[in-house]
Amino acid sequence: MNPILVALDVDRRERALDLADQLRGLVGGFKIGSQLFTAEGPSMVRHLVERGDRVFLDLKFHDIPNTVAGAIAAAARLAPGW
Repeated sequence: MNPILVALDVDRRERALDLADQLRGLVGGFKIGSQLFTAEGPSMVRHLVERGDRVFLDLKFHDIPNTVAGAIAAAARLAPGW
């Protein structure tokens, strides 16, 4: 089994799926971090798993500032009203 996982560090489902489609079969699976998970939710994980992909869900919330900023921006686009 290929041990290489590629980070889907994007903020939109379509971009993540395009990247996964391009790399499927070349890598061992995909990492979903807080930015993509916040933007697209659990359905993104389910979709990849249903396609047979290995998924590493990386939701640590104490992370490098750039990653935290991306997750906050994704959450803000949801217009939570707070």
